[in-house]
Amino acid sequence: MRLFHYIDNRSFFIDELFLNVNLIKLSFWQLATEPLAYEQKAPLGYLWAARASAALLGRQEQALRLVSLLSGVGALGYFVPVARFFLRPWAATLAVGLLALGYPAVYHSVEAKQYSTELLAAVLALGLYVHYHERPSLAARLAWGVLGGLLLWFSFSTIFVLVGCGVALAWHTLRPTPASATAQLKLGRRLGLLALPGALWLLSFALLYHFFLGKYHDPGWLTYFFKIKYDAYLPLFHPVAAAKWLASKAYDFLDYPLGILLKLDDSLEYLGFKHVLKMGWLSVPLFGWGTYSLWRKQPAYCLALLVPFVLALAASAASQYPFYQRFTLFLAPSLLLVLAYGVQEISGRHSLGRAARWVLPGLLLLPPFINSAHQVFYTDSFHNREYYRDVLLHVNARYQPGDAVYVYWNMRQAYDYYKPAYGLRYTAIEGSYVKNQSSNQADYLRRLQADFAPLRGKKRLWFVYDSNNRDAIGDYVDQPAWYHAQASSPGQLLDNYFSSLGKKTAHFQIGNHAATLYELRP
Repeated sequence: MRLFHYIDNRSFFIDELFLNVNLIKLSFWQLATEPLAYEQKAPLGYLWAARASAALLGRQEQALRLVSLLSGVGALGYFVPVARFFLRPWAATLAVGLLALGYPAVYHSVEAKQYSTELLAAVLALGLYVHYHERPSLAARLAWGVLGGLLLWFSFSTIFVLVGCGVALAWHTLRPTPASATAQLKLGRRLGLLALPGALWLLSFALLYHFFLGKYHDPGWLTYFFKIKYDAYLPLFHPVAAAKWLASKAYDFLDYPLGILLKLDDSLEYLGFKHVLKMGWLSVPLFGWGTYSLWRKQPAYCLALLVPFVLALAASAASQYPFYQRFTLFLAPSLLLVLAYGVQEISGRHSLGRAARWVLPGLLLLPPFINSAHQVFYTDSFHNREYYRDVLLHVNARYQPGDAVYVYWNMRQAYDYYKPAYGLRYTAIEGSYVKNQSSNQADYLRRLQADFAPLRGKKRLWFVYDSNNRDAIGDYVDQPAWYHAQASSPGQLLDNYFSSLGKKTAHFQIGNHAATLYELRP
């Protein structure tokens, strides 16, 4: 499924465009030392790996998605021994199957962003715990510290997983011991070895913060965006609201990032029993039983798997980390292990256990299989499907010498990427971003007159725009109010203006992206 979508090679999604404009225009050194355009942030290790792929294979989508594809496939491969450590072989098969089929993990494996690499880093961090937690030698702890610290340069979120592993190791190390002098000396040595990997992880994160993260100014608009649009921060100090938020996010988590809820057609979403069809009723109790059983039998393992989840919630409550979809993908492996552990424990408790060993995994695997198979057969339903490339190449194929092409501000990131990546024949007028300085529609059009000056003497004009995107990155949502109130779509204001300059002769739209051709009057 990952290879299918990689070969299908859909157009970049808007978030991919924002980041990858930087990867095709900046050098390795610039990626490490200069702020990225469109207020982007990504781990340096990922940026350099993707930049190397572009340098070797070209600037088009598949080259820039290759790192994510390799990360997604690699995460599946390395998840096998990790799952086998925590689970019996048949339950490990369930956990790996759920990760393989979940549509969020499939999607991010072919998205030119860092989230698939974060998934791989989370699995590798768990693998390091599996490999090193019972090896108390100095060399082993040193290797664990160095390798874990290296992961942070490819994935910021891995700090949550490493801390979870550290808490589990501390629980295992600090179990009650005899009070003899020899035992106390051994405990002191164990404490020193316990602190070593954590100290190296902290050092690596401190260096990362000093050289990179600390240089990013606090994007207040981004916190506001995720709070207003996605309710991504836990309202900790409002108990009733917090309880509702946790219940809602726990259920949403089953859909994204786990992908184990059945996605329904829009016509079925309004049925009173839609949640029964989605099958969340099966997963929730299995998670609960898995958590209870794991804590009772293997508390250290329970801490290793669930502390990262708790830390992500705590960071959300502090408005430091949005608990929302792609930012939680790294938690999927741990939670799938807990879910599979619940199935394993239920299947081993009763006379019906043998039947449950087949029935429960089958029921759990069915929704993600249906979801991902549907996205293979109906590629337009693939998550975050957009059509920037289709519109820009449509204009490119029909462009005539002397035509003017005006790219609205909300399509500039697409033009900035596709112009050099595909060698577009036309050099467009890139629309100025003046809406926040304008007080009304007339003022807005007045401020754009400098953009329109090159249209004089042209016979034809292509107007390329996104009919949905109303807020530029860096904007506070729905501001200014007049802009959002006076037009049914972002392109309508200029469509009306260009229609006054000539006759609209053609219109092409696919999804939210459109191109309109005008025959201009002399």
